[in-house]
Amino acid sequence: YSMQIILREITAFREGRGQALPVSLPYRNFIAATRAVPASAHEAWFRAQLGDIDAPTAPFGLLDIQGAGEQVREAKLAIDPDLALAVRAMARQYGVSPGVLFHTAWSRVVGQCSGRDDVVFGTVLSGRLQGGEGADRVIGMFINTLPVRVSLATASVSEAVAATYRALSELLAHEQASLTLAQACSGVSAPLPLFTAL
Repeated sequence: YSMQIILREITAFREGRGQALPVSLPYRNFIAATRAVPASAHEAWFRAQLGDIDAPTAPFGLLDIQGAGEQVREAKLAIDPDLALAVRAMARQYGVSPGVLFHTAWSRVVGQCSGRDDVVFGTVLSGRLQGGEGADRVIGMFINTLPVRVSLATASVSEAVAATYRALSELLAHEQASLTLAQACSGVSAPLPLFTAL
């Protein structure tokens, strides 16, 4: 996102429109806005969400996630355009974004690969939604990774989609909380990770 801002500004200056650009906002304004939610509120919410989780959610039992990535392999599979349209149609039917459907599907994959019906995995948040006025024009690192908990036990697909939507919606108010704080609110003791899948 920051690169788009930079390129837009470079283009404006090259075209002689630099003076028409809005005044730059300092990153410190964003930091001040994120402090509007007290750490105690983050802690209370994550404790309610994760307090009874006492073991990591680790697909295939893989717990060593701190390496330099020497053993990491990447696989890509493009989504067929017809399937992409079907996902969008299903998202409209449920009244959610396609991202919610993908989070729901991912929770099922993580559950199967970890042998659990109550899973925690990481999601990457843009970080700009609670960043205050002008956050869409500030250059800087906003992204954050936080845990999402989804219970798969006896949930129909529509219940799972609704639960995932609620979890993600509530998480947005805490999008700038630290992952360290979130894990400390769980029953998983460091150095074990709370989750190993994103």
